[in-house]
Amino acid sequence: MESKPSEALTRPSLLRRIRDPRDTEAWRTFVDVYGPLIYRHGRNRGLQDADAAEVTQEVLLQISRSIGQFEYDPERGHFPDWLGTVTCNKVRRFLRKQAGAVASPGNAEAEEAFAGAEAAEQDTEWTETFNDHLLQAALERIRPHFEEQTWRAFELVWRDEQTPAEAARQLDRKIGWVYLAKCRVLKRLEEVVLELAEDLPVLLR
Repeated sequence: MESKPSEALTRPSLLRRIRDPRDTEAWRTFVDVYGPLIYRHGRNRGLQDADAAEVTQEVLLQISRSIGQFEYDPERGHFPDWLGTVTCNKVRRFLRKQAGAVASPGNAEAEEAFAGAEAAEQDTEWTETFNDHLLQAALERIRPHFEEQTWRAFELVWRDEQTPAEAARQLDRKIGWVYLAKCRVLKRLEEVVLELAEDLPVLLR
């Protein structure tokens, strides 16, 4: 059944919830959402399947240990940057180890991640991968909450960039209904994106 506006998500953001070690559901959701992203980044950097899986586990372990220290301070960086720094550091360390290089001594991993975020080191590949992955994850999570025609109207106008008039003709609906369908799905999509990554700017058409 299609969700009503009053049924919009009101729970705290996922990033706040995983700070509570008792909230095992939040951690499972975090792993389900971000585990594949971390794995995909490792594979894109040349890691084999087993190696990418190992690095993914190391990153998730580091996140579980450090998330309580993460502060939403724009001067120190946002969550996507922090997660990217932790992930990229783990991948680089693994590649250096694989190549036989000796890692130089440094600070604790959490501080290393914060320092990288503070420096605002931008990894274009990571940013693009993160945004694409998060959007797809949010779309998958909200899809079951909408009826087929509502979702189809959203896809035609938002994804396929058809005009509302074209979508209305194709679906045999009024233009006003198409506008409403798109707005309802986008509203839910924005809510879920913000739940999954609290400080990520939402740029939705």
